[in-house]
Amino acid sequence: MIKTELLFEANEELLEFIRECKKLKFKNNDSFESMNFFETIKNGGAWFTTSVDNKIVGLSGLHKFKNGYRALYRGAQLYSRPGGLSRNHMNCWMFYYHLPIAVDLANGEPIYITTNTDNDASGSMLRLNKLYYILEKNKIVEHISNEKVFGVNQNIWKLNKERYLEVRGTE
Repeated sequence: MIKTELLFEANEELLEFIRECKKLKFKNNDSFESMNFFETIKNGGAWFTTSVDNKIVGLSGLHKFKNGYRALYRGAQLYSRPGGLSRNHMNCWMFYYHLPIAVDLANGEPIYITTNTDNDASGSMLRLNKLYYILEKNKIVEHISNEKVFGVNQNIWKLNKERYLEVRGTE
């Protein structure tokens, strides 16, 4: 059974997810500190988890950013959604399940997603950055800028909410 929910406090399932991230060497998700878990909540943000059979397989955060929200913050998944590759990134638990909730929570404000351009804290972040250029060609995101966010050089993408929801509905 697949379940996606908001998370505002630590629990045993989250601790197990962090242990799995540590084993996989996901440096941005191997502790509450590296995730900025409590600070994100304290500053009005939220966390999303997607679980399969009561085990978290994907996690991401949402917080205020620029004139809107930054979604998929510290996003990590233990494995991709079943079904193989997707040119629209719908094989990602967070992209498929968390973004629609973020769109609702943003209440019409813009949603931004950032991708690292230099620092690869999980071994897959640079590939993810390349994927967003494909998403831009499909009009799901728009590249806004490249700048330092929390001291890390990142590309900033603005979500085209209407196009995202249209594509998601067909996947």
